[in-house]
Amino acid sequence: MKKIKTMLIAGLAVIMLAGCANNNNSDAPSDSVSESVSAKTPAEKTAELLEGIEHPEMVEVTSDRLKMYYKTEESAVKEFSAYVCGSGAMPDEFGVFVCTDNAAAEALKTELEARIEKVRETFADYTPAEMYKFDDSFVNVNGDTVSYAVCANNELAKNIFG
Repeated sequence: MKKIKTMLIAGLAVIMLAGCANNNNSDAPSDSVSESVSAKTPAEKTAELLEGIEHPEMVEVTSDRLKMYYKTEESAVKEFSAYVCGSGAMPDEFGVFVCTDNAAAEALKTELEARIEKVRETFADYTPAEMYKFDDSFVNVNGDTVSYAVCANNELAKNIFG
């Protein structure tokens, strides 16, 4: 009788432990899903793109040069990460900007579209072999966040930037 009791208690303990181990909180995201594209910072997104594409030597656009490159005030942008070709010999550039509000994002989008068009005109005669980078270049707005890319793999940039 003692053996049967001991086996029943051991069996019950195993069932209880197995039940606790499978207690998934369906509201909590899994680790693989929890890190969404939007949860990454602009710097993390541009770093991922730098690792994923072939590019000329890129230099980071610093906040003191924000207005020079993008004609936007530093006060309109909360956080950003952007890169341009350091030598100026290639049209490659990309960035992600978190603006103060949706209106600032729309204004920056307009500036970026004008910049891409100006760069396109500049490079049309200068490096015609690089013009393919403009074929699927983009400027995207998602709420207060603006992203853009002119690079060898704009599709990858779209996937990373969201």
